[in-house]
Parts: sequence; C-alpha cells; structure tokens
Amino acid sequence: MKPLNFILCLILVLMLAFAAFFFAGGTLATSASSITAAAADYPEAFDSIRGVISTNSAPQLLSSEALGDASDYTLVDVNITLSNRGIFDAEWLNIQVEGAPGDVAVYSLTGDGLDVPARSSAQVNLKLLTRAPADATRQITIQYYVYGISRSVHVTA
Repeated sequence: MKPLNFILCLILVLMLAFAAFFFAGGTLATSASSITAAAADYPEAFDSIRGVISTNSAPQLLSSEALGDASDYTLVDVNITLSNRGIFDAEWLNIQVEGAPGDVAVYSLTGDGLDVPARSSAQVNLKLLTRAPADATRQITIQYYVYGISRSVHVTA
C-alpha cells in the first residue's frame, strides 16, 4: 500500500508543479514611461486630433466635452514595454485606459490586438489629449489570453 501512496503523492506534486508553472509561465511584466507636451506647441497635430475625435474614430473617448483652444490641452505619449518571460505566448492584447479627471480621449493606439511571443517583448504606445496636470496618473489595463485563459495586468502611467 505504501508504494501506491508514494506514487499517488508524486503524481499530485507533479500536477501542482505543472499548474504553478503554467500560471507563472504566462504572465507579462510591464514598464511604462510617458512624455508630455503642450498642445499649443503642435497646432497641426491638435487640428488632426480634433478631426479624429469629431469623426468618432478615436480608439477611446474619455469625455464628451467639445474641444476648445489648444492652449488648454496637453498631449501625453505613453510607451509601455511588455515582457513575456514565460514559455507561452500572450495573445490578443486589449488595452483600456481609465483616464484621470480632465482626460479627453486616447486619439492613437498602437499595439492593440498584437501577440507577445514567449521569451520576447513588445511595445504598446498610446497618445492622449488631456486637460489634467502633466503629472496626473492613469490606470491602464491590458487584457490578454494564454491558451484561452483571460489574464490582465494593470499599469500606472
């Protein structure tokens, strides 16, 4: 009876180790950096952003206010590096920004829907138009899938 108990315990330990390995092997590490600039310094870009927002083609609208003068706004460029140190691919990224008070829109987003292969990294970039102070923090949620299991990571930028 003892050899059977030993074999069953060994199988249980191996199953638990595999489950832990699977869970840890599909997580993304993140780092974020942001750059801000006054919208008034880039009038052509501001006019382009106004057009993107007015045609409802912005990836995420955070406020329904009508845009005023460019001097009231700040452009924020956020770069997020996603590192997948695991052995499983992270697939179908979905990025959502929980804006700070005063944020108007995410007017450009690159990296949405991309995959991060195992043992590699990827870049996500989003650009925001805001009335918030330059040092305002935002929560960014990145949802991804590992073998059909939904996971998410929260980034403060």
